[in-house]
Amino acid sequence: MFAYSKSALMALFATLIFSTMGFAQVEDLTSKLKSPDAATRKGAAYSLGRMGPTARAAVPELITALKDTDQNVRRSVAIALGNMGPAARAAIPALTEAFKTSDVRVKRAAAFALSTMGPLARQSASALAEAVADKDTGLRVSVAAALAAIGASAKETVPTLQAMLKDEDLIVRQTAVQGLGKLGANAGPAIIDMSALLADTDATLRAQTATALGMLGLASRSAIGGLTKALDDKEEMVRQAAIASLGKLGSSSRSAVPAIAKALKEENPEMRYAAAYALAEIGRDARAAVSALTDALSDPDQEVVRECIYALGEIGPDAKAALPELAKFFKHPSAEIRKDAIDAVSVMGPAAAALSTALGDILSNDKNDHIRLAAAYALNEIGAGARPAVITIVEALKSDTYIGVREECAHALGSIGFAGPTVLNALKEATKSDDLGVSQAAKIALDSLPKPDND
Repeated sequence: MFAYSKSALMALFATLIFSTMGFAQVEDLTSKLKSPDAATRKGAAYSLGRMGPTARAAVPELITALKDTDQNVRRSVAIALGNMGPAARAAIPALTEAFKTSDVRVKRAAAFALSTMGPLARQSASALAEAVADKDTGLRVSVAAALAAIGASAKETVPTLQAMLKDEDLIVRQTAVQGLGKLGANAGPAIIDMSALLADTDATLRAQTATALGMLGLASRSAIGGLTKALDDKEEMVRQAAIASLGKLGSSSRSAVPAIAKALKEENPEMRYAAAYALAEIGRDARAAVSALTDALSDPDQEVVRECIYALGEIGPDAKAALPELAKFFKHPSAEIRKDAIDAVSVMGPAAAALSTALGDILSNDKNDHIRLAAAYALNEIGAGARPAVITIVEALKSDTYIGVREECAHALGSIGFAGPTVLNALKEATKSDDLGVSQAAKIALDSLPKPDND
């Protein structure tokens, strides 16, 4: 038998009471939807709407009430259904039918309700599209919002939203471009018209457009020129949005790299961080930014520095000119930054051979297990060029307190390929380790080594 505390029982009892009261309230309000008084019916719909999804039991009666003879009641009912969201999905056909009314306020409310249904309202896309040309600005805004909410589930919304990009009302244009962004690659046919909004007089819309283009992924490659030009926009929010979208396009944005790199000197650290982040996303094709990223390693903002280090690592061997500056972070007070620098160096592989001794020093002296592990991994990635650190690696294989480090040291010795007696003896001894990972790594290393050399 389960034992419940007194407080738990009281909480359960209270929940049951309030649930019962809630059901009773919904039932009472639902009955009032049939009142002969229009004000009472409207008030009942309003109250049910305020209850949200918890009043879902009233949906059937609210659907019936969408045909009320009073337009104010119908409007209140549509809003109530909207406040219930997907819980009122059964009302979608009736809400779609409501667009046939002549009352624009009812149609606005119906569009609002459909917007809360999201992709579930896909069947309403055609009815919403027919309302795009309505002279009422509020209705066009509501329709745009509904189409945007339907999202990628209805590609047929693209032509409608595309047409709305040229609407005379700013809010309509904003809602339309955001809706197209949600459609992702499906919005490809609208890219030319979307790109045109990068020159709109409203800065917020320009920023929203830049963001939306990034959401389209590679489908928006033709907009790279416009996004690059937007990096010279006088408004920071536009520049930041453009940088972010160019980063999302990855290597396709290689032509924008010099312009993005300039943002590493922006006054706002958030902008500098965004630029470094975008260059990291572009990866190897951001090699033209190596000098700018290296200079930015002296940035006063630690997060900017970390992102620049990461970006240099993502560029890989082509960023080897930055190795001397990266090495300066090997003894940084922050363990996170030390590891960031070592990780970046490891990506450069054999190109980082000149740092083998420095990495060996880390392997011997750093007190952080994960930093030593990162150093061992970097030496493994450097391979034959890490021979100057062999003795240090052997010592770590024998005595490091962290099993992961010893295992990685065994791999590193195999990767370096130097088969001197000291190495062979250390690896043979390691094959006897109680740790399976260490013993297996040592066996693999021994099998990969050439015939013995002299130390």
